[in-house]
Amino acid sequence: MTTLRQMRFLVALADTTNFSRAAEICNVTQSTLSTGLKEMEARLGVQVAERSTHSVLMTSIGMALAERAREILAKAADFEAAAHAE
Repeated sequence: MTTLRQMRFLVALADTTNFSRAAEICNVTQSTLSTGLKEMEARLGVQVAERSTHSVLMTSIGMALAERAREILAKAADFEAAAHAE
């Protein structure tokens, strides 16, 4: 199953289209971010980004999944906020 962490990685990459900046946002190394995304891609059987030595281009499915991930992450944050409110 795709993890919330991998979803955070995906959203950060979609927002920045840069592995280094996405890793900084997620407070992980670039290697950790890249590995997490590759594991997610393998599990889902889709490529979320086209990588080259100088750029990252999100695929259409990558952008669609990033939007869904944003919704899920917002609901997870709401879930935690409800618990903390008690």
